[in-house]
Amino acid sequence: MSIQENCFDRIVAAYPAQLEHRSLWMQSWADLENSVLSRTVDWFLKHWARCPTVAEFKAETVNERNRITVAAQRDRMNACPNCESGHVVIDWDKAIVHPCQSCRPEQFDRWQRGEYRPS
Repeated sequence: MSIQENCFDRIVAAYPAQLEHRSLWMQSWADLENSVLSRTVDWFLKHWARCPTVAEFKAETVNERNRITVAAQRDRMNACPNCESGHVVIDWDKAIVHPCQSCRPEQFDRWQRGEYRPS
């Protein structure tokens, strides 16, 4: 059984009377990574009382991709030996820091160009 079939079966089990058109769902999931698909199904099963539409499901996959990206960036920053959670400390007393070149290269490049505005 494929990941897609397994995910569809999990949704059918949770929303038995509300889900039809297996082929439509399978086609809509064709471009999704297995991890995004599975985690999005988990999210709906945990947070929704009704079955999502195909459009609602696809919209949530965008959010799931963002969550995966943020988690990966956090893991890189925590594992980086060159900084403190993504920042290189210049002066502890004045709390002066800049983005780490190793684990936050895009932010570091913007900082070097004078375009970095921390949030």
